[in-house]
Amino acid sequence: MATVIVLLAGLAVLVTGLAVHLHRRSGSRTETVEGLRAEQELRARLQAARSSYSSIAMHSTHGLTVDDLERYRK
Repeated sequence: MATVIVLLAGLAVLVTGLAVHLHRRSGSRTETVEGLRAEQELRARLQAARSSYSSIAMHSTHGLTVDDLERYRK
């Protein structure tokens, strides 16, 4: 019985620590111009990757991108 209580207490401490860590992490925002530009570029690249590699984009093509075709035309 004591083992179960210790296990549950350890799990509660772990969950609480994770919640505190995630709460602190989400509160930090970039305030400099360079940081904001870097975040905007990252968001743009991620959006492009999500649209380029979506299920519809992958399954409605022949499997070769334009870059791949240029490599095989030599």
